[in-house]
This record gives sequence, C-alpha cells and structure tokens, in this order.
Amino acid sequence: MKRRDFIIQTGTVISASSLFPGAILAGSKSEQTLVGTRRPNPDNYPQPIMKAICIGMNAPNPHNSQAWKFKILSDFEALLYLDETRLLHATDPPGRQIHIGCGCYLETLRLGASTLNYSAEYKLLPEGEYPLEDAGLKPVAFISVTATATKPLPLSNSILSRQTNRSFYTGELITLSEFNSISALTSAKYSELSFYSEAERLKEMINILYEGMVVEANTHETYDESRIWFRSSQKKIETKRDGINLRTDGTMGLLLAIMEFIVDEDNEASWHKSTAINAFLKSYRNKINTAKGIVLFKTQTNTMADWIKTGIDYVRFQLAADELGFVIHPVSQVLQEYAEMDDLRARFNELVGVAEPAKIQVGVRIGRGEKLYYSYRREPENLLS
Repeated sequence: MKRRDFIIQTGTVISASSLFPGAILAGSKSEQTLVGTRRPNPDNYPQPIMKAICIGMNAPNPHNSQAWKFKILSDFEALLYLDETRLLHATDPPGRQIHIGCGCYLETLRLGASTLNYSAEYKLLPEGEYPLEDAGLKPVAFISVTATATKPLPLSNSILSRQTNRSFYTGELITLSEFNSISALTSAKYSELSFYSEAERLKEMINILYEGMVVEANTHETYDESRIWFRSSQKKIETKRDGINLRTDGTMGLLLAIMEFIVDEDNEASWHKSTAINAFLKSYRNKINTAKGIVLFKTQTNTMADWIKTGIDYVRFQLAADELGFVIHPVSQVLQEYAEMDDLRARFNELVGVAEPAKIQVGVRIGRGEKLYYSYRREPENLLS
C-alpha cells in the first residue's frame, strides 16, 4: 500500500501547528530519562550561567524550534538573543509567537535556577525593541545569576513534568473554581486571562479555533512549516533534538510504528495532498472537541515587550495547571498575522470583544489528560554565539 493511501484509509495525518508543541507519548515517568538524555543536564557545566541556561531550556516554545542563542558575558551573566535561523516566517511573520517563547524561556530559567540553589533575574530588551530583521543582533534579555542559596520558588517543581498535551482530554468540564485555583497559582502580572467553559459558548469558541487550523492547513506556506519541523522517526528526533513528531500527539504502539514508517516529510507534494490534509483536520477536530475549557491571554497593547511578558504569564499558567493535575494545549492559529488569516482573525476578535491596540496573544484548551511523550532539547553549547 502506498503511503498516501494508508494515510487516507486510516484517517491519520500529523501536523504541528500548535503554538507551543512541547512534549509527549505514553509511559510512566520512571521510564522517561529526561535530564542528561532528552534534556540538558546542569551538572555537566561548572559555570552558574550555563547551569541556568540548561534548566531554562525545558521551556515550551513554538514548534519546539528552540530559537534561542546566548552570548556569555561572564560565569554569572549572559545575553539572550533570537536565533534568526530558526524563526517561523510563515506562521509568525512579525515574530510575535517566537518572542512569547522567549518569555517562557526566561521565566523557566528564573524559576529553575532556584532548584539549583541560585537566584536568577532578567532584564527585558536591554537595547530596546527592534525590527525583526535585527533578530539575532539585538538582545531579547540580559540574564544574571547569583550564587545565593534559596529554596525552590513556587511552580519550579513542575518544570520537568510540564507538558503540552495535544491529545484527547477526559472528564468533566473545568469549573470556574478550578480555573480560579490555577489562576491564583499563576499570579499573572502582564496578561488578562479569560475563561470559557459554558457548553454553548465553549462550542462556539472551539468552532472558530478549529477554523483557524483549517486556514493554516490549507495555506501551503504555513502548513509547510510543520513539514519542515517534523521529525518522522526516533532516530531523527534523537539526532536533531528539536521539532515536532507523531509521539507528541499521543500516537503510540503499532500505529506509531506504522505511521513513522509511512510518513515522509521529505516529500512535499505528498504532505500537501488534500486527502491527507482533510484526514489530519478530522483527527484534529476530534481532539479539540474534547476541550474542557478555553483560556485566552490578552494584553492591552501589542508591543514586543507585551509578547515576551505574555510568555512569562503563559509558562506560569502551564506550570500551575500541571501542579494541580490539568493539561493545556495552545490553539492559537486564528491569532496568527498572515493575509489568509486576516478575515477569520477579525471575526474572532469581534466574537471575544477585542479591538486594537488590545491583542489576544495566546488561546489554549484546557482539560485532564495523561502524561505522554517528553520532547528533546538541543545541547546548550550549540546555542552559544
């Protein structure tokens, strides 16, 4: 059977257009070897700043592109830059989402350093905001680490267990009380969080968020970005240590083995067959329909600083959700800023009552789910400029 025919008949296709495709496949955590195998081990580095960089790399980030690079200033200081070779030009033309990923990184580093008996701080945009063409030239943040023994900060113990769960959710709808518990732990400083779980309103939200994925999947350039970042085998996952894969959708067992054999990300024409895209959209629809609530992150303005700060609030929300036994999955396609999405994004803004300069920065579905596959991260020395 040809690869394309198998995909059509099984109704199984992958994409990774999620904002932060962090992690996932089934298996108990005792079977997962994270630090030192899938994730950098801080113990391998004597310098405090390298230890902090290691722990920060556990952060969620768009397409698991890990678009971070660092200039080491001393054993205790570094500058964080965007890696201009790892931007997502099709789905993220202004670089908004990639900067959100930087905010996730910085807060993960700050919290994680406390588990290593260090204090860490960051200063955003030390040379000011910059046009995207200066990405990699102007710093996103200045990072400093102090060798001050301290107790682990709140939320820091969820850094290694945190995952982005893009599979099916189970159980009842998330209650307002449950959301408030997560929000209280999050202590969001920069974003206004809105929560939707009333049945009819939730259905309305899911429908338009799904439409966003339809637009992305049927726009060649944006859907092709998923192909470029896709890793179809365990060998590619281990070698490249980045990107997205079937395992992060919760695919496992015999189906995983079959799909990793037949999916060919090097075949652009096959990836973009309408039958394959429609099969993926059917699978995606089935998963997003299991959302037990929708959470939106809104800022009053839409500056580069807002993007980074949203990432700070976002990762804190995900850590808080993990601590309380919930999982989340960004479903932010409708928020993306390319021409094919403009009309739908305007409809979405009208639906949620948002007008410029305010901006919905991130949308996530929330629910209950199992721990799945833990994604890889690159080696820190490969991120030094």
